[in-house]
Amino acid sequence: MKKIVVLLAIISFAAVTQVAGRMNYVTVGEKTYFSDDVKIGLTHVRILTENGMTLKTPLKNVDSYMIDGKLYDRLPLVCRDGSVKCTALLELVAFRNGLRLYKYYSGRMNKNLGCCFIDESGIKAMFFVYKDGELYLRVDEKNVETVFPFFNLKVKG
Repeated sequence: MKKIVVLLAIISFAAVTQVAGRMNYVTVGEKTYFSDDVKIGLTHVRILTENGMTLKTPLKNVDSYMIDGKLYDRLPLVCRDGSVKCTALLELVAFRNGLRLYKYYSGRMNKNLGCCFIDESGIKAMFFVYKDGELYLRVDEKNVETVFPFFNLKVKG
């Protein structure tokens, strides 16, 4: 009987963990919205709330979001000269020892921010290391050979 109870508890825990891993959320200001139905557009985010209402908010107001296990945080983009260009939603790639490695898909806005690499999807991206929400290090040709292995990532070359 004890084995059955323990087995059911393990199965229940595994099911809850699996559902929680797929839960999407969007944080706007001080409010976090959890939903299975979150759509990220070019300029807006659309969230189907728990009570069936649809919330639409500009992407520039979103502080962070998680969709399909990928976390995006709004962080300052800093030019090479040290000036803050703007803030953007960057994808968290890895973290270790208080440092977080983020990926930024630059599009046409890569001027003066740093060098680009081709990510696993074949898309041009820039990588930055942040500590406590502040830029700690830009990943470039000189440090990629040590930064990626530090975060247990392979350098494609």
